[in-house]
Amino acid sequence: MAKVSSPSDFTNIDVNYNIGFGHYTTHTDVSNLLQINAFSDSTTPTRAEIGKLIKRAEEKVDDTIGQSYRPIIHRDEYFSFDGWNQGAYPVSVWKDYVGFVQLSQPKIQKLVRLEVWQGSEYKDLASATAKLELPTTVTNSAWTVSLTVGTYTFSLVESTHFYDNFGAKTTASQIVDAINEVFPTKTAKFTGETAAKSVTANGNSNVNISDFFYATVDSENGGTVIISSLLLGEDGSACTLTSNFGTVTGFTDNQDQNRMGDYWSIKDEGKIFFRREFPYVQNHSIRVTYVAGDGRVPAGIHDAATKLVAAEVIRHDDNSILIAETGSNIDLKTKHDILLEEANAILNGKKNIIHFIS
Repeated sequence: MAKVSSPSDFTNIDVNYNIGFGHYTTHTDVSNLLQINAFSDSTTPTRAEIGKLIKRAEEKVDDTIGQSYRPIIHRDEYFSFDGWNQGAYPVSVWKDYVGFVQLSQPKIQKLVRLEVWQGSEYKDLASATAKLELPTTVTNSAWTVSLTVGTYTFSLVESTHFYDNFGAKTTASQIVDAINEVFPTKTAKFTGETAAKSVTANGNSNVNISDFFYATVDSENGGTVIISSLLLGEDGSACTLTSNFGTVTGFTDNQDQNRMGDYWSIKDEGKIFFRREFPYVQNHSIRVTYVAGDGRVPAGIHDAATKLVAAEVIRHDDNSILIAETGSNIDLKTKHDILLEEANAILNGKKNIIHFIS
C-alpha cells in the first residue's frame, strides 16, 4: 500500500534552482546544516551555485535509489507484446486483459504517450496530442508556432527559437528542442547555438512551455513534430496549436482509461494492462513516454540531498567549520566524509525494487 503522506515529509517545495530552491532541499537547509550564514547572491558560493549543486544531488538520489520523488519524463520505452502467449482471448470476466507491460519506473503521474504498432504506424491511446507537418521548402520569412493552454500562449519565432534554412527535418528537431527547452544537441553544430532556448508565456518568466507540453519528431516522418499536453487526462484536448506555415492537426481527446476501457493501469506500480486496443505484432511493438515521480518527498530523501549538497560545499571550501555535535573544529575531509557516508546510508536503505507479475 502506497503511503500518501507523513508529518515528516519535506513540503517546502517551490522549485527555482536559480535562487537555490530544489525539489528535495533548499539553500537554507544546507546553510542550517552547516551552521553558517545564509547563502545569498553575493556569498561564495551564491544561491544560484547552490542551486546547481542541488540539481546534481537530486540526480544522484534518483540514480542511487532507482526512482524519483520529482516529476521526470521517461521517453520512448519499448516493450514487446506478450499477449499471444497468454491464452487470454477473448477478454472475459475471468481475465480482463490480453497482455501487460511493466514500465521501468513506478509512481506514474502521467502517461504522456501510449503507442501501439498496428501494422503501418503507431497508434497513440493515451494522450492529447497535436501534429505540425512542416513545409518541405525553406520559408525564409516570419514564421511563428504558437501553443495555447488556458490563458497562457507560448510563441516560437523563427530565427529566435528555431531556424528554417536547413530543411524540414532539421527544423523539426529545432522546434522539438525549443518546446522541451533542452540544448539542441543534434543541430547546434549547424546553427551555432550554445544554450537551450527558454520559451515563456505572455512574457511571464515564471511560466515555461516545457511545464505544459512535450514534443518529439515523428519516428515515421522526420518532418513532422508531435506535441503532447502534460495536463491530466483529457484536459489537454482544450489546448490549441497554430502555425502560419505547415499543416496543423489539432489536439486529440485521448485520455487515461478506466478498468473497462481500451487499457487500464496501476500507476503506483508502473503496470499497464491492454484490453481492447493492442499491437498487431509482438516484438518492440509498444512505445511508452510517461512522467514518473512520487508526489511526496520523505524526510530521508530531504536529509540525504541536504547532506550531499553540504558535502560538496565543504569540498570546495578552504576553511574548517565548527560541528555542533562535538563543539570542536573538525577538519574538512572528516566532515565531508561523515556527511557523504550518512547520505549514502540513507539512500542505500531506500533502493527501489520493482516486483514483476506474470
